[in-house]
Amino acid sequence: MVPFFNNVSLFLTATRAYSLPISFMSWLVPFVFAFLSGGNLILGVFSLIGILILHLATNIFDDTVDYTREQKYILSGKKDKFDFQSGKCSCIFEGKLNLKQYYVISFVLFFVSLIFALFFIYFSGLKLLFVLIPCVFICLLYPVLGCLGLGEILVSIVFSPLIYLGVYYVMTGHFSKNVLLLSVATGLLAVAVLHNHMLLDFPYDCSNRKITLSRLLGSEKRAWLLLLIIILSSYVYLLLLVVLKKFSFYYLLPILSFPQALYLLKVMYNYVKRPSRDNFLYNFKLPQNLLTSYTILLCISIVTDKCI
Repeated sequence: MVPFFNNVSLFLTATRAYSLPISFMSWLVPFVFAFLSGGNLILGVFSLIGILILHLATNIFDDTVDYTREQKYILSGKKDKFDFQSGKCSCIFEGKLNLKQYYVISFVLFFVSLIFALFFIYFSGLKLLFVLIPCVFICLLYPVLGCLGLGEILVSIVFSPLIYLGVYYVMTGHFSKNVLLLSVATGLLAVAVLHNHMLLDFPYDCSNRKITLSRLLGSEKRAWLLLLIIILSSYVYLLLLVVLKKFSFYYLLPILSFPQALYLLKVMYNYVKRPSRDNFLYNFKLPQNLLTSYTILLCISIVTDKCI
């Protein structure tokens, strides 16, 4: 059994499975909304598996493309060594896997994702292609488009409207305007998770000349200001939905996570003033924890609104 668990651990490390909470939280809200609207529970659970597999496929494919690109730079003499942030391609650098195996794992995961997509189309109908095609397109091109400063935009599209609409449609057989409206709230925080990561990687991206939104802004201070705007926007947006009577006052529950948001902003402000890699993992997980709290409170809002 030990070799099995070692292999599982190796697979999770290579695919950067630590980022899966973003996918899970993006899935959870439309799942709860659809289930309480009479949606199919089993199809909802299968949609989660498909989303997680596609997420892992995108992660390792992104690493594979980045490693290949850096390898070409080194061989051509443009760079003298690899300069990646902590955790990226770690299994290759530690000699546990090689580049070819990374490509194979990427292909297998994308192939399994295709099987899931065909399964959902069979049960739910061809309208699902309106969600699946752009989702697959973004995931395959993310390694290239993400280096052009489009990473946050792509994440906002995938983790907001696409996953929300897709999960709801798979479970109910139709799309929902209310689900689409809710997707913006948590989608903003999903973008905050990635933008926070880019802010932490600012020195590495500068040395690698990788174009990110943080780099386009020109400084870590400006990147922090954008993080502030993104996070505050998620709360203001939710408040507007209630004020405009799109949803009941129960949907204000996620505002209880606002102190957690302020703490994140304070920590990252201190980081910008005195950058340090000592607390990298802690700073990296803070926005994920905020997204988790916000999403769980939003799910409680949905349950309360539909059951009371």
